[in-house]
Amino acid sequence: MNSRCYPASLQVNGGPVFSNGVWSGFIAFDAPGLTLEQLEGVASYYYGLGYGFVCPTMVTASPEAYQSNLPVFRKARDFAWGQGILPPHLEGPFLAPECMGAHNPALRRDPTVEFAAQLLEWSGGFIGWLTLASERPGAPGVIRFLSDAGVSVSLGHQNPPGVEPILAGIEAGARGFTHVLNAATRDKISAKDLRMIVQFTDRRVYSMIIPDAIHVPETAVKLMVDAKGPDKVIFVSDESPLIGAPVPTTAQLWGRTFEIRRDEAGRVRSFDLSGSCTSLIECMNVAVGWGVAREVVERAVTMNAAAFLKPSLDRFGINIEKTPEHSGGVVFHDGAFVPAR
Repeated sequence: MNSRCYPASLQVNGGPVFSNGVWSGFIAFDAPGLTLEQLEGVASYYYGLGYGFVCPTMVTASPEAYQSNLPVFRKARDFAWGQGILPPHLEGPFLAPECMGAHNPALRRDPTVEFAAQLLEWSGGFIGWLTLASERPGAPGVIRFLSDAGVSVSLGHQNPPGVEPILAGIEAGARGFTHVLNAATRDKISAKDLRMIVQFTDRRVYSMIIPDAIHVPETAVKLMVDAKGPDKVIFVSDESPLIGAPVPTTAQLWGRTFEIRRDEAGRVRSFDLSGSCTSLIECMNVAVGWGVAREVVERAVTMNAAAFLKPSLDRFGINIEKTPEHSGGVVFHDGAFVPAR
């Protein structure tokens, strides 16, 4: 066995509910009325897999959901189990209408400082990062406003007409790119396009990518690690609320119907994609299997994640490089990351 690693998953959309050890449903963090008990149950599931820290993600949601759920994430920090709950990620609602992915398009809105300020008020400032589309009207102003408030901004779910809005977003203070090659960019942006090249090469910001062998191919992950460098890549899973559901399962989520089944390669996933049904620990093992150095993989889910979230972590005195008491983390054993026991 080797020293322990405590991965921080920056994009967890929800998770499973079990009854007597049997999957009985799911919790989506964007659904109004989230309770501390529900959050604790989902967090405990991920801690059991070896996660050290969970960053809850609310995909594009209603004002009612933001108002009811955002305070719950902050309240969790008052409990021992909640020391692994990081300031949440808001993936929306300031997204491009043609790049909504699985989000509910009826809840999308263009970025305004007024609504961003309302989100901060509802959360008590407890927001870690927010994803927005760089080309939408008002985006640079919102990026500056949130950055000044200590919230990291990441560019994603975007379809700018050229590279200029992306560069303007970086100049305004954006710190990252959200799950590169996802959320319709595979169809909207070609590989030779400067809009994609900058996401693979600009070292002023962090780039997040999902190495689950479903969302993006092996070559893309290895190219990003080589081009950005090991200190600027963050591995995420984008965990679906439907992770852990048995095969087959059909579920209603975000106003749509999703099916959990195996693909041609035998991998469990949702159709259409609702995030990943592959845990961050499994993603780490996929990356190792593709030849990404173990040290690079560990850094991509620990030090780099901490550096990206530094503005909000510093505001709330959270240190994710400190050994947590709520999770045993993972160890590297026989060529794979496994939960420490």
